[in-house]
Amino acid sequence: MPIVQSSNFVLSDSTPAFPVTADHPVVGYHNLVTATNVVATHADANYPVSNLGNPATHLDWRSDDDGTQYLTVTTDYVDEIDYLAIAGHNLGSDQIPASIEGYIGGSWTELVAEQTFATDSPILFRFTAQSLSDIRLKMVAPTSKFPRVAVMYVGKLLTLPRKLWVGHTPINQGRKTEILFGRSESGKFLGRVQIGEWRETVIPLSLIDPEWYRDYGGDAFLAASALTPFFFGWRPESYPNEVGYCWTTEDPMPVPTSSGNLIAFDIKVSGVA
Repeated sequence: MPIVQSSNFVLSDSTPAFPVTADHPVVGYHNLVTATNVVATHADANYPVSNLGNPATHLDWRSDDDGTQYLTVTTDYVDEIDYLAIAGHNLGSDQIPASIEGYIGGSWTELVAEQTFATDSPILFRFTAQSLSDIRLKMVAPTSKFPRVAVMYVGKLLTLPRKLWVGHTPINQGRKTEILFGRSESGKFLGRVQIGEWRETVIPLSLIDPEWYRDYGGDAFLAASALTPFFFGWRPESYPNEVGYCWTTEDPMPVPTSSGNLIAFDIKVSGVA
């Protein structure tokens, strides 16, 4: 579940009016991946690479081979991008190293060095913002290990203007379970059966400048979040392992909270972590 930064990462999406640091929360909802612009070196016929154009985690791409292979996205996008993220993968459980490469100046260039992962939680690869016509996820699968990925996003992160200090449970710690339990007529405990598990949290945002909300992406994000899941890292530098793939469970309602019209709202989400 890590945020993996390039070794030469430079934060470049700050504005003079709203300076940010590497520890400000990031949201990955902008996504250029579609069912038609992503190709795979190998694919199982029953699990095509076009599934990566769907945000659902129950539909995945699966390779039918091991060894070095790529998921390549042709962006057709002239503006800068700065992240690639995946969810619903097996890179941790099958110990498949991965890295990110971009097509720059007529050749493939490494953007994020090869990493190995301890779990199959969502991964957000972050690199210096730049224009890239093509970008790819490189995987080096051990013998008889076939990679799979359910969700892949490529795009430009939204960096929130305020850090989160209190009132937020990191998504990987927000465990929710659905339990059936037995009890005898005399009140004896007969056992418990877990029939469901998921993650929930609330992202509390306050003291948001109305100019940032209206002109620098806040309102556009909330509008998109009604239907679009997103990757979220609450403290990318301090807690890079606490990132999730989330979707809203209620519509956020921004309200002015001071004489300066500073805005506050909560984003209630479920997710995969």
